[in-house]
Amino acid sequence: MTSKRPGATPFVGKHLVALVLGTLVASALGCSDRGSGAATDFADPAQVEARVRASLEDLAAFGAKRAGGEEVARAADYIADRFRSAGLSDVHTEEFTFPAYDLASTTLTVRVDGAPRSPLAEAFAFSGVGRVAGPVVDVGHGFPDDYVDKDVAGKVVLVVRDALYHRSAQYIQAIAHGAAAMLYVSQAPENLIQIGTVADPEDGAGPIPAISVGKDDGEALVAALGGGSRVEADIAVDAAVRSATGRNVVGRLAGSLPGAPYLLVGAHYDTWYAGSADNGTGVAAVLEIAEAFARRGGRQLDLVFVAYDAEELGLFGGYDWLRRHVIVGGEPMLGWVNFEIPGASPLPGLRGLAYTSGAPLAPALEDSGTSALYNAYVGMETVPALFGGLIPTDIQGMYWYGLQGFSTASDSPYYHTVEDTPDKIDMPFLADAVLHFEAALDRVDLVPPAALAVHDPFVWRITPSTAAAPSGDLDVDALVTDAKGVPQANATVKLWLDVDDFTRVYRAQAASDADGHARFLIPAAALAQGRGDRWVHVTAGVSYPLAETALPIGG
Repeated sequence: MTSKRPGATPFVGKHLVALVLGTLVASALGCSDRGSGAATDFADPAQVEARVRASLEDLAAFGAKRAGGEEVARAADYIADRFRSAGLSDVHTEEFTFPAYDLASTTLTVRVDGAPRSPLAEAFAFSGVGRVAGPVVDVGHGFPDDYVDKDVAGKVVLVVRDALYHRSAQYIQAIAHGAAAMLYVSQAPENLIQIGTVADPEDGAGPIPAISVGKDDGEALVAALGGGSRVEADIAVDAAVRSATGRNVVGRLAGSLPGAPYLLVGAHYDTWYAGSADNGTGVAAVLEIAEAFARRGGRQLDLVFVAYDAEELGLFGGYDWLRRHVIVGGEPMLGWVNFEIPGASPLPGLRGLAYTSGAPLAPALEDSGTSALYNAYVGMETVPALFGGLIPTDIQGMYWYGLQGFSTASDSPYYHTVEDTPDKIDMPFLADAVLHFEAALDRVDLVPPAALAVHDPFVWRITPSTAAAPSGDLDVDALVTDAKGVPQANATVKLWLDVDDFTRVYRAQAASDADGHARFLIPAAALAQGRGDRWVHVTAGVSYPLAETALPIGG
């Protein structure tokens, strides 16, 4: 597939112009990129900072890069142009289809002891549609324990954002306890509203409405409830789900090893608004590292760079890579490096770096000094434990499939708001982080490939097998073991069938038996739906997944 849409005008940003001119000047002067007096020095922190700033400004200029929209397509063209200018090979885009959510309107009226208030509000993507009216119950951050001794059935639950407990987990708890709607209190300054996705997009709109309000408005409701006032909410959401096309942007830097084993270095480029922290900082890091390594050469492992699309809706870009390249393609992918908000504002807050266990990745991060930059340096296994059973970034499926890697994750006061703009970013920190990650990747490149191809001791294994039944149904038998191959009884095993890439038409759940097997029967009627690719996904774990696998199913 081409990375250019017919009739599209390539966007050439200030960074690309400067880079091309700098390279031409360096060539004319006979200077190497990294030598003294070079026009472009990829090791100079000041120059790195200037370049990542220019990248952030270029990306922000596209505006809200919503998956499935025109702006995100223009951003894809820009990233592809940057990959080509850097000298990467095989630059192209890879398309997939996914469900998009078109929000038409959100209305909210709140009454406190009968007195009406009309705070600004916006529904989350894949919120349930329709109208709900009823009393409001404060459930804190919406953890399971926050519901103890509270009657929320048929009522509107009020939850406060927690940076370490994902809104999707809060939404799941609200549904599980019988709430009629979820009212979410943002934690951004200036009463800004934070938005995002709350339900699995593959299933379409969720079962109950979920809307977000600003911190000041929300805390006023918390105070009113705490003071014994009766608070009632009238919520209405009008939205529709449609099929859309996503595009991952890919480029390659070849190494010297036979068979082309590679590390995948990526970041998602779709955003809710300008998205400078989330995830302009990630894309800027990928572009800078691609350009720096392309001019150095001398690597063993291939580096494949990818800008993922549709992460904000459902991690679709990352899952498409896993399906297309690893499961179907059988490529020698040794691991992933994921830049999810590697830098944010200079204000105090979470700056996280998580790594998989079992492979020699932690020493590379520690010896390079990279780990010391982040105040939360943890094993990847802690992430789903904190976030309510999920890993809210593109490498979730890759990790649960058993691949090695490390990922950043930082919080920003302006996360998912209209004020997530370049001026809010701690540029010196981001530039410093990029240089440290380059040093870490240099150390990883010295590791024998076999040492990277080990299984994380915290990740289970799922071995599925299928057989066609005479009725046309599909029998699926999933064997669940821990990392050492010991069968796991009484594990929670979930299965679903996606058609047309990412539209879910069937789901089921079972417990594994004493021998670690869980068995499912997918109806022929479900298998007959859709016209595109069909995929069976299986997860297994205890309170949340500890493994995931996927199987392509013929049409």
